Amino acid sequence: MKKLPESSKTYSHGTWIEIDLSRFQANLRLIRHAIGPKVKLCFPVKANAYGHGIAKMALAAQNLVDYFGVSCLQEGMQLRALGIKTPIIMLGAIDTDQMRDAIAHDIILTIASDYKAQRASEVAKALNKIATVHLEIETGMQRTGMRVDTAMEVVNHVSADPWLSLQGVYSHFATADRPNDPNTLQQIQTFAAFIAPLKTRYPDLICHLANSDGVIYYPQSYFDMVRPGILALGYANAAATMPQFAEIKPFFSLKSRISFFKVVAENSGISYGHAYKTKKQTRIVTVPIGYGDGYRRALSNKGSVLIRGKRYPIAGTICMDQFMVDIGQDEAYVGDEVTLIGTDHNETISVNDLAQLCDTIAYEILCGFNNRIVRKYRE
Repeated sequence: MKKLPESSKTYSHGTWIEIDLSRFQANLRLIRHAIGPKVKLCFPVKANAYGHGIAKMALAAQNLVDYFGVSCLQEGMQLRALGIKTPIIMLGAIDTDQMRDAIAHDIILTIASDYKAQRASEVAKALNKIATVHLEIETGMQRTGMRVDTAMEVVNHVSADPWLSLQGVYSHFATADRPNDPNTLQQIQTFAAFIAPLKTRYPDLICHLANSDGVIYYPQSYFDMVRPGILALGYANAAATMPQFAEIKPFFSLKSRISFFKVVAENSGISYGHAYKTKKQTRIVTVPIGYGDGYRRALSNKGSVLIRGKRYPIAGTICMDQFMVDIGQDEAYVGDEVTLIGTDHNETISVNDLAQLCDTIAYEILCGFNNRIVRKYRE
C-alpha cells in the first residue's frame, strides 16, 4: 500500500474557534490587581482549559499566575511536556496508581484521607523524592474532602511524614454564585476556623477556597490564593456588576463558513423529523458543524447565527456534522463566514446566550467543543 505523504498543515472541516490570548492575559492582570499583591493566583486549566485549548492557554498564562490547577494526571503531564515549570495542583481525588508519575513530575497531590497519605508516602519513598501535597477539607460541597472533625489527624500524620511536604489546605464553594449567601458564609467561617491553628503552626501554609464567584462576591474568602477559572475567561455574569472586574471580557469566538446553498419551496420540511417547515419559498444555507463537534442539539429550532451582520434562525434539527439556517430572501453564498459565538457588526451571540437556550451553564457549552474544531490563536 502506498504511504500517504505527511503534512504539517492542520486541516479542519470549515469551522474554527478564535482565541484572543492578549485579551486573556489582560483579564488575568485585572484579576491580579483586584486580589492584591499578597494573594496568589491559581488558574484552572482542566477540561482543555474549559475548551480553550490547554497548551496555548497555559503558555500564555505561565508568567501571570502562581499555580495551575488540573483535574487529572493527564492534564498535568501535558503541561510538563510543554516545559512549564509553574507549580501544578491536581485538584480532587487521585488514583493511587497515578501517584508515581505525579510525584516524579512535581505535580502537587490532593490528599483527602489517611489512606491516600500513606500511599503517597510509600510511593515518594520508593522514588526517593518528597511529595508536595495539599489537603482538601469538606466545608459544604459534599463532593470530596475530609470532615473537619477528622482532618486534623491527617494533618498531623502528613506533617510528621518525612516523605510528604504539606504545602496547602483548601476547600471548594458550593453556592457562592449569589452575594451574602448563608451557606457560603458558613463555609468561609468553617474553613477559617479550621486553618487558624494551622497558620500558627505553619505560617507559610497556602490556604485557598475562592472560585470565580468567591473572587467576585467574597473578598474575605481570598485567604492565601484564589482559583478563578470562568472569571478569567470572561464568562462570570456577576463580574460586570463589580467595578474592579467590569473590564474583564470574553475572548472566545466560534466561526464557520457556509458549505451549501439552496432555494427551498414553501411548506418543505428541513432536516431530520421535519420539525421545521418553510412558510414560503426561502433560501436555506448549510453550516458544517453539529453535535459531533459539541454544538448542542438542544439549539435545534431555537438557536441563531450571524451572517453578514444579520441574525438568522437555525432551521430544523441540528445533525451530527452540520445544520441548516433559513436566510429568507437575503443574499449569502458558499464560503461566507458564519458567527455562532461572537460579534459580527452590531450583533453578538454569547456563550451565555447558548447556555440559556440549552438550559445549562457556560462551562458546559465551552467544555463541549472537541478537538475536531481547530483553535486559532491571536497573540
